[in-house]
Amino acid sequence: MKTKTFFFFLLALLAVNMTGLFDEIFTGDSALYALISKTMVTSHNYWGMYVNGKDWLDKPHLPFWICAASMQLLGISGFAYKLPSVLIFFIALLYTYLLAKKFYNKEIAFLSVLLLASSVHIIVSNNDTRAEAMLVAFVIGSVYHLFRLSEKFTIKHLLLGALLSAAAIMTKGIFVLIILYSAVFGHLWFTKSYKKLLSFRWLVVFVLTLLFITPELYALYTQFDMHPEKVVFGHTHVSGIKFFLWDSQFGRFFDTGPIKGKGDIFFFFHTLLWAFAPWAILAYAGLGKSFWSMWKKQPLREYVTLLGFSVMFFIFSVSKFQLPHYTNILMPFLAIIVAAFIINNLHNKRFAKFFTIIQTTYIALYFIVIILLTIFFRPDAWWLTIILFLIIACMMAYFLAFENNRIYQLIYQSIIATMFFMLFMNLVFYPSLMNYQSGAQAASFINNTIENYPVYTNQKESLLEFYTKAPVTSLHDSIPNLNEQPIASPMLCYADTAFLIKLQKRGYTCTVLDSWNHFHITQLNKTFLNFATRQKAVTERYVVFISNDSLPNQYQSTNE
Repeated sequence: MKTKTFFFFLLALLAVNMTGLFDEIFTGDSALYALISKTMVTSHNYWGMYVNGKDWLDKPHLPFWICAASMQLLGISGFAYKLPSVLIFFIALLYTYLLAKKFYNKEIAFLSVLLLASSVHIIVSNNDTRAEAMLVAFVIGSVYHLFRLSEKFTIKHLLLGALLSAAAIMTKGIFVLIILYSAVFGHLWFTKSYKKLLSFRWLVVFVLTLLFITPELYALYTQFDMHPEKVVFGHTHVSGIKFFLWDSQFGRFFDTGPIKGKGDIFFFFHTLLWAFAPWAILAYAGLGKSFWSMWKKQPLREYVTLLGFSVMFFIFSVSKFQLPHYTNILMPFLAIIVAAFIINNLHNKRFAKFFTIIQTTYIALYFIVIILLTIFFRPDAWWLTIILFLIIACMMAYFLAFENNRIYQLIYQSIIATMFFMLFMNLVFYPSLMNYQSGAQAASFINNTIENYPVYTNQKESLLEFYTKAPVTSLHDSIPNLNEQPIASPMLCYADTAFLIKLQKRGYTCTVLDSWNHFHITQLNKTFLNFATRQKAVTERYVVFISNDSLPNQYQSTNE
């Protein structure tokens, strides 16, 4: 692969990964995490995590601190929330390059970076921003520095290895040490480097890692352990430190913690088929070849990537708590495995036939999905798809004409097809989909149309609270009796139909100012995706003005 070609595709993929920065935040966890970060900024309290004024105990603090710092600098917005995760993910690409080049060569390192940056769920996650984009960088970065430390003791790799390990822990939990240590220690074991394995340096790394996570421990101690009277998960005397060190992750894996899940041993196996598209089948083939070599007692060039992926993949698979984005942190290892597998078979005719079938299938599936969504979903900016297709077609034609190697032709075509698919998703499909995030729609309406009134809601709607400039008070479905304990009036209320009826029955004068179709867009189904049946799937949400007096001035003329 020529250096110019690599940088062309790298810059193009970076741009594709950044297109999601300008979409609204997705409902669900992304909106919740954005709201917690916003609360840190508006409350000037960075040590505690709160939702609707209540203590929140689930994820570690570091991603929230980073996103809050971004909002403090750039202002509170979806862009400011998403930007740090995308930029930190770019660091993951750098470390993927460095690790691959350490074990193999520049060609494999270049390809590893492109495979990782073009993986479908990586690009999706850089739009639907959670903690995983940051975690990918912290995990692959710490593995790189810990491996370099195993070769030679240096202060640089000691400090960076411990610091990135601590960052990974403060992003997702203590379980990430399993990935780091199984990758590095497993490599030392299989290469029979027993003296390095028993080196005193690892104790120093562990102690420094514990030292670097003290901000997280302090935050949890001051919010929870110092206040045993607080009720968390329905109990008092809840230790935030214990939850962080055990229940938050290991409790989920073994289904012993307060947050339960349902396990399917094959969940991550079939999830990778789309999450690591269009490279998943090659990943399984490459893994199979590596395990077969180990079975035949043939030494591998390195064991870091194989063990870094497979040990945690096995733990994920047998655990009870399973979500697709868990696979992201393993993808840098997969990218290196697949890149080495491809380059080592670059002139193998049988492999070329296999590669052609697999990649052509993925490319065809991309186009089928785009066509079906355009026909049945009917996105607003469907015409943009045609423009994107023409650009992509020209790129494919160029690399088909100027690249002689059939495998490299397919690599470039697969990357280009993935870019087309994800540009369609980020620029065409998702913006239309987000029209059904009524919380964000209502927030925009309130901010731009009617202000200076308190805002209430009975919905668990983090998007409304994040995007609305005014404070939002949650009623939790509890409606005060008008005669005994009236709500502050006049006021605005974001409500569904059932709650609106309840308000009217309690005697409140309710005037609907605007309404929107609502759907939980992270739980898509065929009824919603089909334009002809969509109305059966959506519900109605309203912004209601509640007062015994007159309407706001801008509405009086239209409602008299």
